[in-house]
Amino acid sequence: MMTEAEALKTLAREDPAVADDARTALRSLTSGGGLGAISLLRLQEFLWYTLPAGTRQPGEAHLAVARALARLFTLAGMERYAEACACEETTRVISAYAGSHAEGIAAYSRALSRSHAVPPDTDLLAWSTVMGPDERAAYDACAAAVELAVAAQELKVGASGWKTRRAALVERWLTRPGGVPGGDTWLSKISAERIEEWAHGHPGERSRLARSVMPRMLEPPDLPDEPLPSLAWLLGHASGGLRLTARHYIAPSLVGEAAGMFGWGPGGGLAGPGTRRHQELDVYPLHTLRNLSQHEMGAVRRSGAALVLTRTGQLMADDAAVRWHIGTAALIGPDDGPDPDFTVAVREAALLLITLHQSPVGYEELAARLTELHATEGWASRSGGSLTSAIRGEIHVLRHRLRALQLLDETAPVGSVALTGVGTAAALSGLLARALRPRRHERA
Repeated sequence: MMTEAEALKTLAREDPAVADDARTALRSLTSGGGLGAISLLRLQEFLWYTLPAGTRQPGEAHLAVARALARLFTLAGMERYAEACACEETTRVISAYAGSHAEGIAAYSRALSRSHAVPPDTDLLAWSTVMGPDERAAYDACAAAVELAVAAQELKVGASGWKTRRAALVERWLTRPGGVPGGDTWLSKISAERIEEWAHGHPGERSRLARSVMPRMLEPPDLPDEPLPSLAWLLGHASGGLRLTARHYIAPSLVGEAAGMFGWGPGGGLAGPGTRRHQELDVYPLHTLRNLSQHEMGAVRRSGAALVLTRTGQLMADDAAVRWHIGTAALIGPDDGPDPDFTVAVREAALLLITLHQSPVGYEELAARLTELHATEGWASRSGGSLTSAIRGEIHVLRHRLRALQLLDETAPVGSVALTGVGTAAALSGLLARALRPRRHERA
């Protein structure tokens, strides 16, 4: 086993050009930190992305660099790293960039998804693809812990249950007290960093609103025993199989039960005067609740002629805190693609404005303020119509969500929107979930 200097000197005697390639690559890989600064994850990222995507050279030149590093690591006794450089996966990924940059990135993503060195998403945390410095440091620390466990054979890749054990190892590192300076955990550092970026990341009205609401958002809510009764009702029925009609709508008897229990009478659905309100589509809050729980919360799924609980739904049914967290996050909805989503952006800004308003806010005032905010941010209607019309549509969608979860103050003047006390807490909880989400793109 040679030191870095000895390995480079030996490599220079064998082939000076190869030594130059290895020295340059090592400097880029370690930022001057030497062999001790290398991890398997960092090496894979360098070989599969930084090297082939960063310089315009033929693929053979990049493969030559990978071979030079493999020889250097072999001389230094770092066989696992040498294998990573010389393996078929590395050759396949580097060669893919010869087709196009997009093909190379796709190959890199596939290879990384198969790598055991990558810290997985867990129930506690989904990693961002755009990380702040604290999250990246936590990611690297978890990767190092996984690599050490594999090297010590405490974690045997490919053995039964190894992915579950790897996820448990990552969660222990994320929640280990004193794992970072100051006595914090990595999880708390990541949460603080994400909230800070959400509130202060970019100039403009949205960030000003976020900064104003942030102190309230971080306060523990004062909630009744069951803050989301309509959601609890649906999950309770689904635990035994919620009956559906032949056309897969909720059975009329259950529609009537929900309408009576939650006050979804005249004015609460799409039906006209005098209509018998026993169809799911006639009681639109119930239809909205079903769609939210099925398609966004992932709490129920259709099985034959019934809605049944998923694993997530069972957790929600059993635990009011889980039900609250997932239910309120659905107010704004998911946003984990590579580009910001208009509907999510409007719902976020609407909840910011509503929670900061001291009295019911008129729909026209809300639409006007949201239009001005989104126009300044560069949004346009996807349908080609007016931005104001698109925003009015999103306000009505948000109102249906709030009513489905029993969060609207129904005594507010006609043409305005206001939240109950629980509704305000739910809006703040939804905004917190938005702030803590993994970053898939730079925030608009």
